[in-house]
Amino acid sequence: MWCAQVGGLSVMKLVVVSEHPCCRIGLATILSGVDAAATIIEANSIDDLIDVKGAEGSVDLVLMEGASQIGREMAAITRLQETDGIGAVILLHEQDQPEIVRRYLDMGVQGVVPKTTEAAVLVGAVRLVLSGGRYVPESILAKESTGFGEPNYAFNAVGLDRLTRRQMDVLKELGRGASNQEIGTQLGIALATVKLHVNAILNTLGVRNRTEAAIIAYRAGLTDLSAQA
Repeated sequence: MWCAQVGGLSVMKLVVVSEHPCCRIGLATILSGVDAAATIIEANSIDDLIDVKGAEGSVDLVLMEGASQIGREMAAITRLQETDGIGAVILLHEQDQPEIVRRYLDMGVQGVVPKTTEAAVLVGAVRLVLSGGRYVPESILAKESTGFGEPNYAFNAVGLDRLTRRQMDVLKELGRGASNQEIGTQLGIALATVKLHVNAILNTLGVRNRTEAAIIAYRAGLTDLSAQA
């Protein structure tokens, strides 16, 4: 556990990252129950966290509210892993698919906590991670899935070969977590055309939704997550 030294005493530093002010306040209040002497720091983004860390020094744990799109969550995790002085990372998110949770853990996250978790359980998860453990909710472990082995959809390299060049461009953007509107703006194509490409990509790759398509883009190395914040 990393702790700053103040007057010879160890002071734990815990950081909450969320773009939503009310969520930050609520999570900071919950984290105060981990250790009454801990310093609780709020940040509205990864960039803000890095600025705060520059002023505060190393931090012991980051509790990050996940984005609605998997690509952005992965980008944020990658950014944290590349930043010196960051201790453990816990992701608070909406996903409940074991294969996606496994992907986060493989990226170095020490805990994955659903947003529906009770405050007392979240406090326990933070304490477990600070003690060197990893936290995965029982609701995820109990699900029937190949999830803590391989995902229940195949990495479809043949499907990738069948995508057109423009569809590959769209898939890369899906991997970054971009919305249809953002994809259209980035690639200079109409929103209706983006929707057609996304549907074609899902059908060709044999996946159920854009989240699974984003994971395939990530696994295939199509998306440079380190360039995102």
